[in-house]
Amino acid sequence: MPDSGKNNMRTPRSRIAATLWLIAWAASGAAIADKRATPPDTPPAAAGLQRISVEDFGALPFMVRPRISPDGRRLLARAYVKGELRLAVVDLNDSTKSTTIPIPEKRDLLWYRWAGNDRLLISVGLSSRLFGSEIYVTRLVMVDLTNEQAHFIGKRSAGIQGDDVIYLDPDGKWLLLSMQQTIYDYPSVWHVDLDTVKLKKVVPSQPSVWQWFADSSGVVRTGIGRTKNRRWVLYRKDGDSRFERIVNVKASDKEASGEIDNIVLVSGSDQGYLVSNARTGRFGLYRYDIAQDEIGETVFEHPTVDIDYIDIADDGSIRAIHYVDDRRRIEWLDPELKVIQEQIDNAIPDRMNWIISRSRDHERMIVWTSTASDPGRYYVYDLAVGKMHLLAKPYERIDPKLLAPVESVSYKARDGLEIPSYLTLPREREPKGLPLVVVPHGGPFARDEWFYDYEVQFLANRGYAVLQPNFRGSTGYGKAFVEKGEGQWGRGMQDDIDDGVKWLVERGIVDPKRVCIMGASFGGYAAMWAAARNPEIYRCAISYAGVSDVEAMLRYDRKLFTATRYYRSWRSDVQGDEDFDLATVSPLKAVDRIGIPLLLAHGSRDETVPPSHTKKMHAALTKANKPHEYVIYDGEGHGFESRENLVDYLKRVEAFLSKHNPADLPAQPSAPQ
Repeated sequence: MPDSGKNNMRTPRSRIAATLWLIAWAASGAAIADKRATPPDTPPAAAGLQRISVEDFGALPFMVRPRISPDGRRLLARAYVKGELRLAVVDLNDSTKSTTIPIPEKRDLLWYRWAGNDRLLISVGLSSRLFGSEIYVTRLVMVDLTNEQAHFIGKRSAGIQGDDVIYLDPDGKWLLLSMQQTIYDYPSVWHVDLDTVKLKKVVPSQPSVWQWFADSSGVVRTGIGRTKNRRWVLYRKDGDSRFERIVNVKASDKEASGEIDNIVLVSGSDQGYLVSNARTGRFGLYRYDIAQDEIGETVFEHPTVDIDYIDIADDGSIRAIHYVDDRRRIEWLDPELKVIQEQIDNAIPDRMNWIISRSRDHERMIVWTSTASDPGRYYVYDLAVGKMHLLAKPYERIDPKLLAPVESVSYKARDGLEIPSYLTLPREREPKGLPLVVVPHGGPFARDEWFYDYEVQFLANRGYAVLQPNFRGSTGYGKAFVEKGEGQWGRGMQDDIDDGVKWLVERGIVDPKRVCIMGASFGGYAAMWAAARNPEIYRCAISYAGVSDVEAMLRYDRKLFTATRYYRSWRSDVQGDEDFDLATVSPLKAVDRIGIPLLLAHGSRDETVPPSHTKKMHAALTKANKPHEYVIYDGEGHGFESRENLVDYLKRVEAFLSKHNPADLPAQPSAPQ
């Protein structure tokens, strides 16, 4: 199969497209601002560096996240076809039978999966309004490829989350959907017949129970309830029994009890698996007797990091455990797949190689291989013939030989906390007195990983050192590290970012007078806040989709703070002391203190951080006569879906940095200590 999207994907018949477009509900009423003037011409390259063009860095990936059908015949993937985001359905045996599915305007494509061999489940999201406030809602769509029909799955009156599939029949005949019947209800569980798209309630809502879990045959056996001060677990032995409380924990006891992230139950048994941090403060996988609430034998726990997620077979057994230390790892428990992984690693050494999707019989697999300085490629592995062939190079115009190496490093924050980070140094430049761009990650309840990052490589290719700190509160490093970030927006988190600059300066790698900060989402917040809090450290700041008003963001209530694992109580985690005034850590409220130039950008259709955060910041900076640049990208969301807009943004970043922190200046002597 060719690795470009030119001729292999035909346009689907209009029925799929028309039906998807008809699946609609309240749309966002946000006003759209136009893109500003064309950015300046590209500045000259830093001495000694072979430049990769902005257009190549800004090229959107042809294909990402491919998923193979259970029979191994077709592929489902997110793809860009003639600049438009679509879902591609690719016939691996006959490309003339491939097709694409358009994504309706003003809808976000959140996730997708196969339901049997001929049906697709697609989650879409968008902003709506509830009692005058913006909210983010998700809904579920099924596409039947045999008759090219799309169907809405759920209830029109459903609450905010309408895509929580807690069980899918392996043959794709039915599923279980956890969903609020209305916004005033807790979620019930519904059996959905995918042949008729009819719903039947199988578990009614229970007060304060937001999570339900089914066993390996699709019987709902347990749920987790939460209030501000208490957590409990409901359990029943089979589908005919009543639910009973077996665990009842006060919030103040969470240090002793830990959090439950996942419960895996085998049909007809009280024995299963538990993902929890109760034993070590880090999420591990353990055998679990749910009827007795007893955590048993350790299946897997890592000495320093959480497990990320588990791969569960149809019979409820655990196939693999995924985790991230300095880079992403996989621990196979399935002996057959463990051998296959070893074969792949031997064939493609010194790279991250992941089996990301496989057919039901394991005879055909999709393998992704990459490094932090290589955008990677997808292969189809046919076990029957023992061969892998190239499926796609998502960033085919990027030459890995020109990219910079990414090193896993760590440094101590001012209170002694170790901050794991990634450092990228430009090629062909001595690591001494370099200009630096600090790039804090979004979330903030996330973490950076050892992946190809086009922004990081773009900056390094222009001559900048790049630091990506996993500041306190970043996930993946255990409960204690997360809790260090509670109530630390603009405080301890920001200290960690600043301390990374100091560490690089002390090592002589970075010139203290040539430092800027750049980020998106929470990273954009950190950049704007740095401009007000510590302008003496930074020469300039760049924010894409940044939060300017923390209190307003808490009211928005949805996508930035998806409540998983440690952050189910994210409101109090951000707030910290209930008497703390969030205005004191909001850039919008500190415009008068900003002492460096800013570049502000945002998508007009951002459903995660409303564009009002950047628009209000621009208005306040204009009123205060503070130097800044400002652009709103029409139609973009929390990231970029348009190559034209992404290229425009990178050109603006390049010109802004060249003006305020040029990479080709000679190093200047450090200021006296």
